[in-house]
Formats: sequence, structure tokens, C-alpha cells
Amino acid sequence: MADRPIYVIDDEPEMCRSLALLLSTDGSPARSFSSADVFLDMLDRLSPGIIISDVMMPGTDGIELLACLAARERDDPVIIIAGHADVPLAVKALQAGALDLLEKPFEAKALFAAIAAARRRTTDLDAARATLISLSRREREVLSFIIDGATTKEIALKLTISPRTVETYRAHLMEKTGADSIPMLVRLGIHAGLG
Repeated sequence: MADRPIYVIDDEPEMCRSLALLLSTDGSPARSFSSADVFLDMLDRLSPGIIISDVMMPGTDGIELLACLAARERDDPVIIIAGHADVPLAVKALQAGALDLLEKPFEAKALFAAIAAARRRTTDLDAARATLISLSRREREVLSFIIDGATTKEIALKLTISPRTVETYRAHLMEKTGADSIPMLVRLGIHAGLG
């Protein structure tokens, strides 16, 4: 699978230029946007990517951008960059869904490490979705109940099947997803959008 495009959002033209130049040295061309509002106006025409966004901008800021992406059901990983990153800001950004927060000026290796983590995350999401597509309707139902924390007996009652059948479905789910534990199965289901 080809790497997702990288979108740089910063109201400082020099920062956009320097990030685009830095990313090009790694063979990762970037598309720049002067504000989150400009980016959001074009979002429906943009393929899923990796977003590097300043936190403090006129109009929609980086934290609000995360909420807008979630509301529009986009799962593009977001790396927030900030001139002054204190602990409360970092916590707020991560709680809002940012993958990472880097304080300016940051080293190139820190940015490339964050991008590598974002690429791993998108690969995991794509694999989880592909697995979900391969599941039968009943397997998806059982997985949804497992994610919700239902016991085997509760699932059997809700689906009007025997507990033994639920266990068979669970075994098939473990085999199809490659999960070696229920917590891993739950994580995969959440990544695939069932949680």
C-alpha cells in the first residue's frame, strides 16, 4: 500500500516551506495549508493522509481541528506542533485524538519518528478494516458484543444461540484476526470501527 499523503497546516508560510523541504528529503512530499479552515474546506476532496498541524492558528485551532475530523469521521493521524507545549496542552491534544505533540523547534528525527508511528497506525487500521470485511454478519455481531464486555452467556441470550456456538464464533474470530487474546481481539475490533 502506498504511503498516505502528508498535509502540513500552519499559518506561518516559512514553517510550511521548511517542513515541506524537510519531508522531501525523506521522499515524503507534503501539501501545505495556511489554516485549518482552508484544510477543512478541501477535506472532502482529499484522500486520507497524515496531518501535521500547528496548535495555535487564527480561526480553527489544532485542537478544534481534531474535533472537526472526528465529527466528519476522518481517522487521519494528527501530529500537533506547538511553539510552547506545556503538560496541560499535551494532555488536551492527546485526549482530543492527536497521535503526538512536538514542541518547536523539534529535531528532524522526532518528526520522522512521529510520521513512522502514524504510518504504522494507518497500516494497522487498514488491516483491521480488511479483516472486518472478511467476517460474516454473525461474527461481527459476536465481536460487537465482546467489545461491549458481554459474557458468553449474555451473548448467547441476546443472539438466541447456545453458549457453545458463541465460543465457536469466538474461536473463528481469533483465528481470522490472528488475535492471541481477547484484549487483542477487542483492540482489533475497535480499530476496525466496531467500538
